[in-house]
Amino acid sequence: MKKVFFPLILFMLFVSCAHKGTPKNTLVVLIDNYPETFDPRMAIDLASQRVCELVYDGFFIMDKNGNLVNDIVQDYSFKNNRVLSFTLKKGVLFHNGDELTVDDVFFTIKTLIDKGSLKSGPFLEIGSMKKIDRYRGEIILNDKDPSFPVNLCEGAFGVLSQKDGVSGTGPYIVIEKRTGRLVKLKRFKSFFKGCPETPYILLKTVKDTTTRTFEMLNHSADMVFDFIPYENLKLFKNGGFKVFRGVSNSVDYIAFNFKDSLLNDRRVRKAICLAIDRDNAIKYLFYGYAKKASSMLSAGFFHFSANQCVSNITLANRILDDAGYKAGTDGYRFEIEFLATTSFISRLKAVYFQDRLKKIGIKLNIVSMDFGTFFDSLSKGKFQMYSARWVGILDPDIYRMIFYSSMTPPRGWNRGHYSNPVLDSLIDRARHIANLKERRVLYRKVNDIVLNDFVYIFLWYPENVVITGENIENLYLTPSKSFSYLYLVKKR
Repeated sequence: MKKVFFPLILFMLFVSCAHKGTPKNTLVVLIDNYPETFDPRMAIDLASQRVCELVYDGFFIMDKNGNLVNDIVQDYSFKNNRVLSFTLKKGVLFHNGDELTVDDVFFTIKTLIDKGSLKSGPFLEIGSMKKIDRYRGEIILNDKDPSFPVNLCEGAFGVLSQKDGVSGTGPYIVIEKRTGRLVKLKRFKSFFKGCPETPYILLKTVKDTTTRTFEMLNHSADMVFDFIPYENLKLFKNGGFKVFRGVSNSVDYIAFNFKDSLLNDRRVRKAICLAIDRDNAIKYLFYGYAKKASSMLSAGFFHFSANQCVSNITLANRILDDAGYKAGTDGYRFEIEFLATTSFISRLKAVYFQDRLKKIGIKLNIVSMDFGTFFDSLSKGKFQMYSARWVGILDPDIYRMIFYSSMTPPRGWNRGHYSNPVLDSLIDRARHIANLKERRVLYRKVNDIVLNDFVYIFLWYPENVVITGENIENLYLTPSKSFSYLYLVKKR
């Protein structure tokens, strides 16, 4: 007993001393990966987006109900879903002291496109940008796109100063970076919404889930978003902690490479879908902190009530047998390489999928890698199969970005190179319709194609879970778990 407990005490003491030199007026937030970039134009990974939410502002920001509200814009109109006229708020200052103007907005959009960012897809539809005066401007699209304003939301878009190409208008300024370890930010007292409550925020990268758990239990950190194993959440029910739960606009999924001869076969994809038992995965892997998914968008966000498939190992084996994929002497029909990151939940899912596919004679070879390498492999189409999570989905236009035939990287996120003329035609029609109900009908048909063709296997919508110390007040939790509102947080 002592041999087990003594090292545990030493570990907890080590963790509790880890931030001995951190000022008491610093909000310490744990993240699972170090940001890949600090440029809002290039920020695709979650850690980068969250830093950018603290440093930069977009046209709009999401509230706790998932609605877009004005941020740096005073007002706007979107004529014929093609001409976006906007007026910026006056007196919004960059960290370098300059005032935000239309020139800064146009500079950000132009350089985002010039850099070939993976975010550039929607902005490539811009035909021209017109400056009316210092605060008013117009963005004219080549074609109608009712979803375009969503791309100007915080997290997805952040305006930089034309003067230095770095400064933002957000509540915090990055003052220290230690690659792979931490990012320290200082409040911007001239923030246009008011001086942030907390003087400093420290984003600490802790990749190990056990270490993150102990950091919180020992009050060495003040807050963590989602990155605690679900089975450990019971440890925070007592002892000076607050646990927040809420609806998310994220979805976990399995994706395939349609250039692969095996995975281009719909029968194989269907069999894989039938092998996955989502009910048990939610119960045992997520401890009930998730709901089954049936589309890209969760309940309350253009939700579709269809169901993709119910677990059926017998039927999955019959489909593969009838397709001619016979098992060898080792019991396997064929092998598939499955990409995963080194994060706990990614590896956990991979092992679960490996066990399930073994039951239908598919050998899943798991290849784990850091997020940067993982993301690069996906962008270059160097994969057979993988599972990941789309975060912060705001609009059904996500179907165009992911499944439209021409939206392959770097133009869009069709990483699996899926192509379907019928789906493309439906999406083209949906983009030209402003009426929400009419768009819903078309996107339901799009979603049906994605489900029936098993382009993605939609798994579940994970709940938002945030843990804080009991001395933390004014946490504002949005479906996308935005860091933009951390300027409101008070640390007693």
